[in-house]
Amino acid sequence: MFMFAAELLFTIVWDYVLCYVFYATGAIVLYLCTWGKVNYPLAPSTFLSHSRVKGKSTTDKPLLMGMAFYIILFIVAIWLA
Repeated sequence: MFMFAAELLFTIVWDYVLCYVFYATGAIVLYLCTWGKVNYPLAPSTFLSHSRVKGKSTTDKPLLMGMAFYIILFIVAIWLA
């Protein structure tokens, strides 16, 4: 039982860390690619403070851009190796 609780806690913490890293990276990439015209906050505070409303969310774009950035970086690293 203890191992299950420890694994669950690790998964939740790791998910939050990855969410924060992906969001921050996506916000920075969007800021640089649009020359500062699109500005998202660097902290994904809306993930935990507000319940998600069905429909379009403004926090999805930086998160998806961050994930895409790291996936492309991973593919380039494999291709160059």
